[in-house]
Amino acid sequence: MGSTASEDSATASAAGAHQYSASESSSVPASRRTSTSSRRDSFSLRPTFMQKFRPQVATKFMQQIIQSHLQSKSYRAEEAQKLSKTIAEEIKSKLIELDLGRYKYVVNVVLGENHGGGARMDARCHWDQESDGSAQAFFTNDSLWCAAVAFAVFYY
Repeated sequence: MGSTASEDSATASAAGAHQYSASESSSVPASRRTSTSSRRDSFSLRPTFMQKFRPQVATKFMQQIIQSHLQSKSYRAEEAQKLSKTIAEEIKSKLIELDLGRYKYVVNVVLGENHGGGARMDARCHWDQESDGSAQAFFTNDSLWCAAVAFAVFYY
């Protein structure tokens, strides 16, 4: 690519958290509380099997979102930032709708003009392989390319 990265791409990142609340109502007398309520109040360092982030599910809807926004688009620098932010926000909203519990989501969308050259993206972070995860989706056409990466980090 002959021009600078700021000319060729726009990035949008969005972070959001879906918080799990395990507080119990004070209107229920202690004598009527069941063992299930005490389990609900317990603190867990790991997500349950049903609460785990599934990259395959996220990748599938990320790809659909990117294609729906970019299928018939051509690259325009003045629209790239707004478009990448819109895509990132939509992906983040869909991740929150999965209702997986105590996860924080970071979504990064990079949109650039397709000149036939290559591009590389890399990300590094410290995380727990048992509970955290990432998903990515890519799109290219004759005019533009797009890379979207979503990180899901379980917080304790």
